Amino acid sequence: MEHHHISVQLTQLLKRGYSMTDAKKLLNGPQEITEQAGVELVASKQSQQRALHSQYHQARYAMRLRG
Repeated sequence: MEHHHISVQLTQLLKRGYSMTDAKKLLNGPQEITEQAGVELVASKQSQQRALHSQYHQARYAMRLRG
């Protein structure tokens, strides 16, 4: 199975409420590709959280300047 397809399936399983461990067990594909897709998804989620956190603080700072 191609890396992209495994990543998409892993994402879908996580959105349905499966844990990362259970989702990886359900996927049919090479373990190293599944592991890599999991690592990439976690890194992407962390990056999104950092960006949102930064935007939140920028917005709070801007609101204090207006007030």
